[in-house]
Amino acid sequence: MPKRTRVEILIDILETLAHDPTNPTRLATLVNMPYDRLKPIMMELEAKGIVKRTRGSRSSIFELTPKGMELLRELRRLKKVLQDFGLSLRD
Repeated sequence: MPKRTRVEILIDILETLAHDPTNPTRLATLVNMPYDRLKPIMMELEAKGIVKRTRGSRSSIFELTPKGMELLRELRRLKKVLQDFGLSLRD
């Protein structure tokens, strides 16, 4: 199976957090990537206001911000437009 593109990884992260805010370790498992690769992406998303981190009882919890939900909607729309034209994010 080919590697996912950055956009595909972002969609996976945002889709996962849209369903259930979660801690970084569980998020890494759910999006199928090592935590050391996920961490800089999450730091960038947090710095841009797409996700926010809150302190849970035992660890940090990531959740989407309204800006993150807007980005997810746009990425879903882009993906659908590409599919409607017979293209994919890999083309």
